[in-house]
Amino acid sequence: MDEARVASRYGGRVQKTLAQEGEGLRGGQVIVELDAAELPAQRDRIAAQLDEAVAGPRKEEIAAGKAEWEAQTAQQVLANSERQRAAELFADKTISATEYDRAVAVAQASVQNVAAAKARYDLLLAGTRPEQIAQARAQLAELDTQLREMKIFAPTNCVLEVLSVKAGDVLAPNQQVATLLLTNHIWVRVFVPEPWLGHIKLGDAVKVRVDAFPGKDFAGAVEQIQRSAEFTPRNVQTVGERVKQVFGVKVRLNNTQGQLRAGMAADVSFPNVAK
Repeated sequence: MDEARVASRYGGRVQKTLAQEGEGLRGGQVIVELDAAELPAQRDRIAAQLDEAVAGPRKEEIAAGKAEWEAQTAQQVLANSERQRAAELFADKTISATEYDRAVAVAQASVQNVAAAKARYDLLLAGTRPEQIAQARAQLAELDTQLREMKIFAPTNCVLEVLSVKAGDVLAPNQQVATLLLTNHIWVRVFVPEPWLGHIKLGDAVKVRVDAFPGKDFAGAVEQIQRSAEFTPRNVQTVGERVKQVFGVKVRLNNTQGQLRAGMAADVSFPNVAK
Protein backbone atom coordinates (compact mmCIF):
# COMPACT_ATOMS: atom_id res chain seq x y z
CA MET A 1 0.00 0.00 0.00
CA ASP A 2 1.01 3.60 -0.40
CA GLU A 3 1.92 5.34 2.83
CA ALA A 4 1.48 8.91 4.04
CA ARG A 5 3.50 10.48 6.83
CA VAL A 6 1.58 13.38 8.32
CA ALA A 7 2.95 16.26 10.40
CA SER A 8 2.34 19.87 11.37
CA ARG A 9 4.27 22.57 9.55
CA TYR A 10 4.44 24.69 12.73
CA GLY A 11 4.87 22.16 15.55
CA GLY A 12 3.75 22.55 19.16
CA ARG A 13 2.83 20.52 22.23
CA VAL A 14 0.60 17.47 21.75
CA GLN A 15 -2.66 18.13 23.56
CA LYS A 16 -4.75 15.12 22.51
CA THR A 17 -4.41 11.93 20.49
CA LEU A 18 -7.76 11.02 18.99
CA ALA A 19 -6.94 7.76 17.18
CA GLN A 20 -5.21 4.48 17.93
CA GLU A 21 -2.85 2.35 15.92
CA GLY A 22 -4.67 -0.03 13.61
CA GLU A 23 -7.79 2.11 13.55
CA GLY A 24 -9.50 2.84 10.25
CA LEU A 25 -9.82 6.57 9.62
CA ARG A 26 -12.06 8.61 7.37
CA GLY A 27 -10.80 11.47 5.26
CA GLY A 28 -10.74 14.63 7.39
CA GLN A 29 -10.80 12.79 10.73
CA VAL A 30 -8.59 14.39 13.37
CA ILE A 31 -5.67 12.24 14.53
CA VAL A 32 -3.78 14.60 16.86
CA GLU A 33 -4.48 18.04 18.33
CA LEU A 34 -1.63 20.36 19.27
CA ASP A 35 -1.75 23.04 21.95
CA ALA A 36 -2.37 26.52 20.48
CA ALA A 37 -3.46 28.58 23.49
CA GLU A 38 -1.83 31.81 22.28
CA LEU A 39 -3.03 31.65 18.68
CA PRO A 40 -6.76 32.38 19.26
CA ALA A 41 -5.85 35.51 21.24
CA GLN A 42 -3.54 36.67 18.45
CA ARG A 43 -6.24 36.00 15.92
CA ASP A 44 -8.80 38.00 17.91
CA ARG A 45 -6.37 40.93 18.09
CA ILE A 46 -5.70 40.90 14.34
CA ALA A 47 -9.41 40.46 13.60
CA ALA A 48 -10.18 43.52 15.77
CA GLN A 49 -7.51 45.52 13.95
CA LEU A 50 -9.01 44.47 10.63
CA ASP A 51 -12.51 45.50 11.74
CA GLU A 52 -11.14 48.86 12.87
CA ALA A 53 -9.34 49.36 9.57
CA VAL A 54 -12.42 48.46 7.52
CA ALA A 55 -14.66 50.72 9.61
CA GLY A 56 -12.29 53.68 9.19
CA PRO A 57 -12.33 56.83 11.34
CA ARG A 58 -15.30 57.47 13.60
CA LYS A 59 -17.67 60.28 12.75
CA GLU A 60 -16.49 62.16 15.84
CA GLU A 61 -12.91 62.08 14.55
CA ILE A 62 -14.07 63.38 11.17
CA ALA A 63 -16.05 66.16 12.85
CA ALA A 64 -13.00 67.10 14.95
CA GLY A 65 -10.84 67.23 11.82
CA LYS A 66 -13.33 69.46 10.07
CA ALA A 67 -13.54 71.77 13.08
CA GLU A 68 -9.75 72.09 13.20
CA TRP A 69 -9.67 72.95 9.50
CA GLU A 70 -12.36 75.61 9.96
CA ALA A 71 -10.54 77.06 12.97
CA GLN A 72 -7.28 77.30 11.04
CA THR A 73 -9.15 78.95 8.16
CA ALA A 74 -10.52 81.57 10.56
CA GLN A 75 -7.01 82.18 11.92
CA GLN A 76 -5.81 82.65 8.36
CA VAL A 77 -8.44 85.31 7.70
CA LEU A 78 -7.39 87.13 10.89
CA ALA A 79 -3.68 86.85 10.03
CA ASN A 80 -4.30 88.27 6.55
CA SER A 81 -6.20 91.21 8.02
CA GLU A 82 -3.40 91.90 10.48
CA ARG A 83 -0.83 91.73 7.70
CA GLN A 84 -2.81 94.21 5.64
CA ARG A 85 -3.08 96.65 8.58
CA ALA A 86 0.60 96.19 9.33
CA ALA A 87 1.41 97.07 5.71
CA GLU A 88 -0.59 100.30 5.99
CA LEU A 89 1.02 101.25 9.31
CA PHE A 90 4.47 100.43 7.97
CA ALA A 91 3.82 102.66 4.95
CA ASP A 92 2.94 105.50 7.36
CA LYS A 93 6.10 104.65 9.34
CA THR A 94 3.97 103.97 12.42
CA ILE A 95 5.48 100.49 13.10
CA SER A 96 8.95 99.15 12.62
CA ALA A 97 10.08 96.79 9.88
CA THR A 98 10.42 94.01 12.44
CA GLU A 99 6.76 94.24 13.44
CA TYR A 100 5.74 94.25 9.79
CA ASP A 101 7.89 91.22 9.04
CA ARG A 102 6.36 89.44 12.02
CA ALA A 103 2.82 90.04 10.69
CA VAL A 104 3.83 88.78 7.24
CA ALA A 105 5.38 85.61 8.76
CA VAL A 106 2.26 84.90 10.81
CA ALA A 107 0.08 85.24 7.70
CA GLN A 108 2.32 82.88 5.73
CA ALA A 109 2.32 80.33 8.57
CA SER A 110 -1.45 80.45 8.72
CA VAL A 111 -1.58 79.38 5.06
CA GLN A 112 0.52 76.29 5.88
CA ASN A 113 -1.58 75.53 8.96
CA VAL A 114 -4.78 75.61 6.89
CA ALA A 115 -3.25 73.32 4.27
CA ALA A 116 -2.12 70.82 6.93
CA ALA A 117 -5.52 70.83 8.64
CA LYS A 118 -7.26 70.34 5.30
CA ALA A 119 -4.95 67.42 4.46
CA ARG A 120 -5.69 65.75 7.81
CA TYR A 121 -9.41 66.18 7.24
CA ASP A 122 -9.16 64.71 3.74
CA LEU A 123 -7.28 61.70 5.13
CA LEU A 124 -10.05 61.09 7.64
CA LEU A 125 -12.64 61.28 4.87
CA ALA A 126 -10.64 58.87 2.68
CA GLY A 127 -10.57 56.25 5.45
CA THR A 128 -8.00 53.51 5.92
CA ARG A 129 -5.46 52.78 3.20
CA PRO A 130 -6.33 49.62 1.21
CA GLU A 131 -2.80 48.35 1.78
CA GLN A 132 -3.31 48.38 5.56
CA ILE A 133 -6.54 46.40 5.20
CA ALA A 134 -4.82 43.91 2.90
CA GLN A 135 -1.96 43.52 5.39
CA ALA A 136 -4.37 42.84 8.26
CA ARG A 137 -6.24 40.27 6.16
CA ALA A 138 -2.98 38.57 5.25
CA GLN A 139 -1.99 38.35 8.92
CA LEU A 140 -5.41 36.92 9.76
CA ALA A 141 -5.10 34.31 6.99
CA GLU A 142 -1.66 33.35 8.28
CA LEU A 143 -3.02 32.80 11.78
CA ASP A 144 -5.93 30.78 10.40
CA THR A 145 -3.40 28.57 8.62
CA GLN A 146 -1.46 28.06 11.84
CA LEU A 147 -4.64 27.19 13.70
CA ARG A 148 -5.55 24.61 11.07
CA GLU A 149 -2.07 23.10 11.39
CA MET A 150 -2.73 22.55 15.10
CA LYS A 151 -5.05 19.72 14.08
CA ILE A 152 -3.57 16.89 12.05
CA PHE A 153 -6.14 15.23 9.80
CA ALA A 154 -6.28 12.03 7.82
CA PRO A 155 -5.95 13.10 4.16
CA THR A 156 -8.25 10.32 2.92
CA ASN A 157 -9.70 7.00 4.05
CA CYS A 158 -6.78 5.11 5.56
CA VAL A 159 -5.49 2.96 8.41
CA LEU A 160 -3.35 4.39 11.20
CA GLU A 161 -0.29 2.15 11.15
CA VAL A 162 2.06 4.00 13.53
CA LEU A 163 1.28 6.81 15.97
CA SER A 164 4.63 8.38 16.79
CA VAL A 165 3.58 10.78 19.57
CA LYS A 166 1.72 10.89 22.85
CA ALA A 167 0.06 13.65 24.86
CA GLY A 168 2.61 16.08 26.25
CA ASP A 169 5.24 15.61 23.55
CA VAL A 170 6.70 18.80 22.10
CA LEU A 171 7.04 18.59 18.32
CA ALA A 172 9.33 20.53 16.05
CA PRO A 173 7.89 21.85 12.78
CA ASN A 174 7.42 19.09 10.17
CA GLN A 175 8.15 16.35 12.71
CA GLN A 176 6.34 13.14 11.76
CA VAL A 177 3.24 12.46 13.85
CA ALA A 178 1.80 9.33 12.26
CA THR A 179 2.23 6.88 9.40
CA LEU A 180 -0.95 6.09 7.47
CA LEU A 181 -1.71 3.25 5.09
CA LEU A 182 -3.81 4.47 2.17
CA THR A 183 -6.11 1.50 1.71
CA ASN A 184 -7.58 2.90 -1.50
CA HIS A 185 -4.08 3.02 -3.05
CA ILE A 186 -3.01 -0.62 -3.09
CA TRP A 187 -0.76 -2.13 -5.74
CA VAL A 188 1.42 -5.10 -6.56
CA ARG A 189 4.77 -5.14 -8.33
CA VAL A 190 5.63 -8.12 -10.52
CA PHE A 191 8.61 -8.83 -12.75
CA VAL A 192 8.17 -9.92 -16.34
CA PRO A 193 10.75 -11.14 -18.87
CA GLU A 194 11.98 -8.75 -21.50
CA PRO A 195 10.10 -10.41 -24.44
CA TRP A 196 6.77 -9.63 -22.72
CA LEU A 197 7.28 -5.87 -22.91
CA GLY A 198 6.01 -5.79 -26.49
CA HIS A 199 2.60 -7.00 -25.27
CA ILE A 200 2.20 -4.88 -22.12
CA LYS A 201 1.13 -1.24 -22.19
CA LEU A 202 0.19 1.31 -19.55
CA GLY A 203 -3.49 1.05 -18.67
CA ASP A 204 -3.86 -2.60 -19.70
CA ALA A 205 -6.44 -4.49 -17.66
CA VAL A 206 -5.07 -7.51 -15.79
CA LYS A 207 -6.35 -10.14 -13.39
CA VAL A 208 -4.84 -10.71 -9.97
CA ARG A 209 -5.19 -13.64 -7.61
CA VAL A 210 -4.07 -14.04 -3.99
CA ASP A 211 -3.80 -17.16 -1.85
CA ALA A 212 -6.34 -15.87 0.67
CA PHE A 213 -9.13 -15.96 -1.95
CA PRO A 214 -8.46 -18.95 -4.23
CA GLY A 215 -10.34 -18.89 -7.52
CA LYS A 216 -11.29 -15.19 -7.21
CA ASP A 217 -9.98 -12.66 -9.72
CA PHE A 218 -9.30 -9.10 -8.65
CA ALA A 219 -9.26 -6.36 -11.29
CA GLY A 220 -6.09 -4.38 -11.84
CA ALA A 221 -4.49 -2.03 -14.33
CA VAL A 222 -0.87 -1.54 -15.40
CA GLU A 223 0.27 1.72 -13.86
CA GLN A 224 4.03 1.74 -14.37
CA ILE A 225 6.68 -0.13 -16.36
CA GLN A 226 10.28 0.25 -15.29
CA ARG A 227 12.66 1.75 -17.81
CA SER A 228 15.58 -0.53 -16.94
CA ALA A 229 15.96 -4.23 -16.28
CA GLU A 230 16.73 -5.91 -12.97
CA PHE A 231 18.70 -9.05 -12.16
CA THR A 232 20.64 -8.53 -15.39
CA PRO A 233 23.77 -10.68 -15.82
CA ARG A 234 27.04 -8.77 -15.99
CA ASN A 235 27.80 -9.94 -19.57
CA VAL A 236 24.75 -10.45 -21.78
CA GLN A 237 25.87 -12.09 -25.01
CA THR A 238 23.47 -14.86 -26.01
CA VAL A 239 19.73 -14.97 -26.64
CA GLY A 240 19.35 -17.39 -23.76
CA GLU A 241 20.88 -14.91 -21.37
CA ARG A 242 18.80 -12.00 -22.66
CA VAL A 243 15.55 -13.68 -21.64
CA LYS A 244 16.80 -13.69 -18.05
CA GLN A 245 16.34 -9.92 -17.91
CA VAL A 246 13.20 -8.88 -16.04
CA PHE A 247 11.40 -5.55 -15.80
CA GLY A 248 9.29 -4.39 -12.89
CA VAL A 249 5.61 -3.72 -13.64
CA LYS A 250 3.43 -1.92 -11.10
CA VAL A 251 -0.24 -2.89 -11.14
CA ARG A 252 -2.87 -0.77 -9.41
CA LEU A 253 -5.58 -2.90 -7.77
CA ASN A 254 -9.26 -2.32 -7.14
CA ASN A 255 -9.70 -2.76 -3.38
CA THR A 256 -13.13 -1.22 -2.87
CA GLN A 257 -14.20 -4.20 -0.75
CA GLY A 258 -11.12 -3.96 1.46
CA GLN A 259 -10.16 -7.63 1.03
CA LEU A 260 -6.58 -7.03 -0.08
CA ARG A 261 -3.86 -6.14 2.40
CA ALA A 262 -0.26 -5.03 2.17
CA GLY A 263 2.21 -7.93 2.18
CA MET A 264 0.04 -10.48 0.38
CA ALA A 265 1.69 -12.53 -2.34
CA ALA A 266 -0.10 -12.19 -5.67
CA ASP A 267 -0.13 -13.71 -9.14
CA VAL A 268 -0.87 -11.39 -12.07
CA SER A 269 -2.23 -12.59 -15.42
CA PHE A 270 -1.61 -10.44 -18.51
CA PRO A 271 -4.28 -11.32 -21.08
CA ASN A 272 -2.32 -9.87 -24.01
CA VAL A 273 0.68 -12.11 -23.40
CA ALA A 274 0.54 -15.40 -25.28
CA LYS A 275 1.01 -18.41 -23.03
